[in-house]
Amino acid sequence: MSKLRVGVFHPGTQHSWQTALAFQESDQLVWYATSIFYDPAIWPYRLERMVPPGLGKRLHRDFQRRYLPALSPTLVRQFGYWEWAETIARRLGAHQLADSANERGNIAFGKRVIRLIEREPVDVVWGYNTSALEVFRWAKPRGIRCVLDQTIGHCASFDRVMAREYACHPQFFLRPHAALPPSAVERQNEELALADVVVVGSDSCAGTLIENGCAPEKIRIVPYGYDESVFPALMPERRPMPDRPVEFLFVGQIHPRKGIAHLLRAFDQIPSSAAKLTLVGGLAVPTTALEPYRHRVRHINSLPRSEVVAHFLAADCFIFPSLFEGSAIVLNEAIGAGLGIIQSRAAGDGVRDGANGEVIDEISADHIVQAVSRALDARQRLLTWQEASWEQRMSRTWGGYRRHIGELPMP
Repeated sequence: MSKLRVGVFHPGTQHSWQTALAFQESDQLVWYATSIFYDPAIWPYRLERMVPPGLGKRLHRDFQRRYLPALSPTLVRQFGYWEWAETIARRLGAHQLADSANERGNIAFGKRVIRLIEREPVDVVWGYNTSALEVFRWAKPRGIRCVLDQTIGHCASFDRVMAREYACHPQFFLRPHAALPPSAVERQNEELALADVVVVGSDSCAGTLIENGCAPEKIRIVPYGYDESVFPALMPERRPMPDRPVEFLFVGQIHPRKGIAHLLRAFDQIPSSAAKLTLVGGLAVPTTALEPYRHRVRHINSLPRSEVVAHFLAADCFIFPSLFEGSAIVLNEAIGAGLGIIQSRAAGDGVRDGANGEVIDEISADHIVQAVSRALDARQRLLTWQEASWEQRMSRTWGGYRRHIGELPMP
């Protein structure tokens, strides 16, 4: 039986590179379609060689954020400039403009993918939530199998969670929370209905789909991973903890969805002599919301993944009280660095069976304080968590994810 021909498409990134690489490794990938993927031979990436060296170096560092060397450039199809517009708008802090560019860009991107399929036919299309609908509508009647990679929980559940958070912490929102338009929920539900298979990263993500009407038999859980090529091969040596503050680390967008209000309020109650907190990620809350807590936390803006590794290695424990996720990839990166984890249940697949950390069932400043205090009162527990994460690390890699994708029965 001949192998199925697969096309993977995503206007941005997320983990789509790894999905495409999984099918490249099985010799099934016909193309990977995206908007931005570094290729020094084409425009606008050639710009890095046409500007003064200092600027060229900064451009190269930025371009490298959208690159996976293992993915063959001959299989990459780049088109559409909406992703560039969205990225620039977010860098400038114009989040409403960025959201608009994202919505319009996803639709335009889908139309370009359809034209690509007509030129380079495939048996299976693998798309991502919010950007797959136009392709699925066209492909399904033509007998092309449709796989939806649902990277976050159902949007209706997300809307309910964020409405509650806004009611509690409006000062952490860049703009007032508005109810999700019915068209967005309809789009999500139609993508799920058209998909032959829905792939998610965790049980918690699957649960939100099922509670909103997705057929459970469609759903496949494939845990995400971390890039083993940039994390250490030997267990990191960390400074002894008894006579110093414990270093806690949060990596991700500094956004209300990530539970940042609860985390900051919690650390404001914990003595600085006992614990420190470093936040690494782009700021998506008003600066005025962060200001009262700057004496308790260190904030480092968004970094390329390779540069974030040093912060994982310098920490003692990873903390991630997210309100809503699919399954946060940073949890696997914490495991790859041999870190114990304190996380919310909604954050995804990080702590397993309590061996390598603690799961907070209720997200609040008080519950975070209690979890952190338990770790501080018995610091040997942190070392036990670190050792357990290190033992798990080889089962949490992107290589493992790609093997699972390769073993996934296609519809």
